[in-house]
Order: sequence, then C-alpha cells, then structure tokens
Amino acid sequence: MSAPELVLVLRYRKAVTYGLHVLLGALEQHATGTRYEVRFGETPEATAAHIRDAAPAAARVLVLWSFYSPDAEALARELAEIRSRADAPNVAHLAGGVHATAEPVQTLDAGWDIAAVGEGETTLLSLVDAVGDPTGVSGLAYRDTTGAVIRTGRPQRRPLDDFRGFSLRWDRFNALEVTRGCVFSEPRRGRGVAGQLQGGNRAERA
Repeated sequence: MSAPELVLVLRYRKAVTYGLHVLLGALEQHATGTRYEVRFGETPEATAAHIRDAAPAAARVLVLWSFYSPDAEALARELAEIRSRADAPNVAHLAGGVHATAEPVQTLDAGWDIAAVGEGETTLLSLVDAVGDPTGVSGLAYRDTTGAVIRTGRPQRRPLDDFRGFSLRWDRFNALEVTRGCVFSEPRRGRGVAGQLQGGNRAERA
C-alpha cells in the first residue's frame, strides 16, 4: 500500500470536538484522488509524535486546530511547544473556528501557518484535493514568502444538509443540535455551537 500523500493530524481536544466531527463527516463522503490519512492528537505529545512519524513519508502534514477566542493564548503556547518537539518544511498548522475567522491576521501572528475563515467543510475538502497546498483554495488567510498576508476570499457555501454532523468511518458523533452557531447572526460573537473550522456557522433554524 502506498504511503499517504497528505496526513491530517487533528489537535483533538475533548472540549472542542463538534466542528471537527462535522469536518470528518464531510471528508468521508468526499471523493478525492489524494491519498490521505487522518490521525488524532489528543495531547501535545501525541500530536508531536504523529507529526514526527508522518513528515518523512508524506508530501504534506496538515495539523488542524479549532478553538474559541478565550483559548487562543494558551493554545499559541501549546503550538510553540509542539513545534519545538516536531517540525519540518512540509508541516503546516491550520487554525479554524470562530477566533481564526474573526482574527485571521492575529492568528497568523500567534504562530499558525494558515487561518481558515468562515465555514470549513468545503475549504477542507479543497485542501485535501490540493494535497494541503493553500494556493487558490478559498476561505483561507496565510503569508507568502515575503510575509505579505494572502486572503483567498470567502469559502464556497453549500446547504447544511450536504454535510452530516458525524463520522461513521472515524466513529465520531455529535450531540443532537437544533441550531448551528448564533441564530441572530451576531458578527462579534466569539462563540458558537458548531463553529467554523469547526463546521459551518450559519444562522439557520433547524
């Protein structure tokens, strides 16, 4: 069996799993030509171990983070710790969720390589198709080789019914919800139910 071209390492914190489960549900229904593998980093040490193991063989390793604004500072320190344990030129850390959407440049300044802005399902699927290369994938912010911030525009928005809120393949399930995100569309709200990368955060009633 050929080695995966892309390894997705989820920084899997039990406090914030809703959005990641939605992304996994979207991913398992997506047909792609990319050979990929998903791993779960439930601690900083486990996350670093997955990166060390995957980096030598994979074309890219994409580490996915999802968090709210109150956790941003502590997780930036954790990110630095993980990088000190395991890093390589083909490893990129991608932050999603409400904080990355509201403050993408601040997220990049805090140490993440890529910020996912808005709903993450179609963004992640496009990244998988592109073997983790953010170039031309909508819904992202990142810095080019000169340090300039590149914004790729709004992500494609698809009906929420296109994506289920659980993953059979990876055995990850969400509690039943009646809304996703804030039903009042408050732009300053730094919290949500499902979040962004994290999955979609639209003001739609079930």
